[in-house]
Amino acid sequence: MTITLNNQEVVTMTTTEIPYHSDLTIEKLCYFLDISPKATILINSMQFMLNTAERLNEFLNRSTFAKHPLSLLTKMRKEDIDAHGYKDKTTFVYDYYRNKKMAFEKLFQEEALQWKMDKYRTGILNAFTIATLSKVSIHT
Repeated sequence: MTITLNNQEVVTMTTTEIPYHSDLTIEKLCYFLDISPKATILINSMQFMLNTAERLNEFLNRSTFAKHPLSLLTKMRKEDIDAHGYKDKTTFVYDYYRNKKMAFEKLFQEEALQWKMDKYRTGILNAFTIATLSKVSIHT
C-alpha cells in the first residue's frame, strides 16, 4: 500500500500475515523458539498456560516482540489474572471450599502443585487479598 500525503511524501507500508498452526504443540513451539528441553520450569509453565492451539499460536506470534519467553509468559499470566481472575472474595471463597486446588489455579493462573498446596499456610481471605493486591505467584 502506498500513501501520498499532500504530494510531499510517499510512505510505503507492507504487511505480512503470520501463519496459524492448527497442529501446534508445546514440542513444536519449543523447536520454533529454540527452547532447550532442559528448560523444564519454562516448559512446565508453558504447558499449564498454553493449553489450546489458539494460546500456543498467540504465544508464538507475540514471542517475536518479547525479550525472553519467560517474561512473555509472565505477562500473559498477568493478563489472564486481570481478564479471568476473581473479582470478589465471595466467588473465591465459594470455589475454595468446593475445590481448593482449582481455586488457587484460577486465582494465580498457574499450576498449583499438591506439595505446594500442602505447605501453603496463609488463611483463605489473606490468600485472596495478597493475590489481588500484588498478583504474586504461589511459586515465589
